[in-house]
Amino acid sequence: MHFQIKKLILWAKDLQFKPKEIEFKTDSINIITGASRTGKSAIIPIIDYCLASDSCYIPVKTIRNACSWFGIVIEVNQRQVLLARQEPGLQKSTDNMYIASDTVVSTPSVPFKNTSRDSVKKFLDELSSLTFLDIDADNSSNYLGRPSFRDLMAFCFQPQNIVANANTLFYKADTTDHRTKLINIFPYILGAVTPDILAKRQEINNLSKELKRKERELIKLRELSEKWKTEINGWIAVAQEFGLIKLDASIDHSFEEQLEILSLISEKKASESNILNSNIEASSQEIVALRKEENELSIKLSSLKNRYTEMNQLMNSLNDYRESLTIQVERLNISKWLKSLTDDEESCPIFGKTEEHPKEQIEKFYTNLIKLENETGFTSKIPASFEREYENVKSEISMLTEQIMAVQKRIKLQSQIRNSAAHEKYTIENISRFIGQVQYANETFKSISSDSQLISEIEAINERLSNLRAQVNENAIQHRINSALGKIGAYAIRLLPLLDSERPNDPIRIDYQNLTVVVSGQDGRDDYLWEIGSGSNWLSYHISVTLAFQLFFDQQVHSPVPGFIVYDQPSQVYFPKKLAAKEDEQELDPKLENDEDRIAVKKIFKTMSEAIKISQSKFQIIVLEHADSSIWGEVPNIHEVCEWRGDNNKLIPEEWINQ
Repeated sequence: MHFQIKKLILWAKDLQFKPKEIEFKTDSINIITGASRTGKSAIIPIIDYCLASDSCYIPVKTIRNACSWFGIVIEVNQRQVLLARQEPGLQKSTDNMYIASDTVVSTPSVPFKNTSRDSVKKFLDELSSLTFLDIDADNSSNYLGRPSFRDLMAFCFQPQNIVANANTLFYKADTTDHRTKLINIFPYILGAVTPDILAKRQEINNLSKELKRKERELIKLRELSEKWKTEINGWIAVAQEFGLIKLDASIDHSFEEQLEILSLISEKKASESNILNSNIEASSQEIVALRKEENELSIKLSSLKNRYTEMNQLMNSLNDYRESLTIQVERLNISKWLKSLTDDEESCPIFGKTEEHPKEQIEKFYTNLIKLENETGFTSKIPASFEREYENVKSEISMLTEQIMAVQKRIKLQSQIRNSAAHEKYTIENISRFIGQVQYANETFKSISSDSQLISEIEAINERLSNLRAQVNENAIQHRINSALGKIGAYAIRLLPLLDSERPNDPIRIDYQNLTVVVSGQDGRDDYLWEIGSGSNWLSYHISVTLAFQLFFDQQVHSPVPGFIVYDQPSQVYFPKKLAAKEDEQELDPKLENDEDRIAVKKIFKTMSEAIKISQSKFQIIVLEHADSSIWGEVPNIHEVCEWRGDNNKLIPEEWINQ
């Protein structure tokens, strides 16, 4: 994405002063050079703050005391956008922001709040055409949420604490939140996971949840259908007694056939009943048979209950016995210690040498202890056969309970007629009432027990899931990730020999799961960045890899990552003592003292220039440096933005401070 910094703007708190503007050149290397304490290192925090960061990291005191607003002009899609944000005062940050957009945007004398940070974040997300779908729709964690423009800043800034860091390669990846989120969205940033894939993943997630719900419903319905079979048999038996239907008792009807019979009964009229003596006798015999079955089931259930009770008592008794043995073992355990002291056969560890031989008593204690320990070990574990039998008994009790309840329900249903008043048993009114009950029961059974539609829905979901999973090929995604990382690695290997690296020709690999670089040696060993010594090596890998990422993004059809990167003091590894000294002992404008260091620093700028050349000037580099033009003056594609040296030549003019 063509998203580059055109201007940086500061507004003084004293309104008599005009805003200070620092102009950058797009598609080039922009250098701000100067002495220490001139405000160079505040450039990254200012740009980041204006791009809607959560907190304000602009240095306090001089800069924040002098400025009322901070702003940047970005050039994006052949337009300019001014983003300004108010100085937060005593707060960590403020949401007060100003936005303006035009072909060429003008700088207001004083910005005013016309938008909020959240609105600017949404604007930047839309500007980058970022997806609004979560990386993982089945996880509520922010780490797996949708990518945001703020996440992309990892590729745009290399501040002093990062640019030559052995443990951290990307901006803010030294904090758990940013690091975890960046790892999760990396495949999306590389273009291996597209918005279409995220949409399909979300659909897969939603369909999987729906499938599980429908499968649970189907299981419950099938469990209930077994119970309903007995109830339906009761309705059919009563209908036969009333003479509404006539069935062959020798035929065992399926559940579906029983539902059809129940539906036929519901369509009958009371006048169609034909009460016969044979039907009443058959109904009476069936109730007698059901009572007999109930009695048999009751006897079995009672027997199993007694067995279950005895098994529980046995388990409790076994636990009590085991505890008793354990207590005895603990009491006799001292005999082991006493026996260990009886090396001398003629002496006792307690009584010494005696004629009564108390050692024999100790031997008895020890022998008893061994027996108890063996017995405790024998009873410490319940035999597997006993556990199987115990579970079988529980299962049989459950099954018999369901059977007896079903029989009792059928008896109750078929006894309803006999429990009626004598003058109502076989009247048209009572039969009409029965048919009404059957109609209601029939509608209930059909609405609940008919699982054919549910099965069709489950089959349709499985078919859709199968198609989606074929389209979201995780192996293909991993292949695209590896391919993208391979391209980035190739760019880095092309740039690395131009830098001051001890292993310029060793292949490197981007390990995005750990957000670092792996260097493969000629001996076959892989070394992580933190395993390689020397600040110059760390700097070389940072420069080559971060430039390689920008080259890769530039080659994408559409990459959401802005096309700029800012380096703060990349030459710091060549000023170690002077820059590491205490603030009051630092040299404000240190110089490279030997040719070797000057050559190494010049390589940094030559490498950046080569990257710009490879990209055909399609992204922007901003460098904040101590080194002056005597180092990089002859390098092509470099634009000197300003040099902050001498009196009143800093980020903040002295007149802003002295007011």
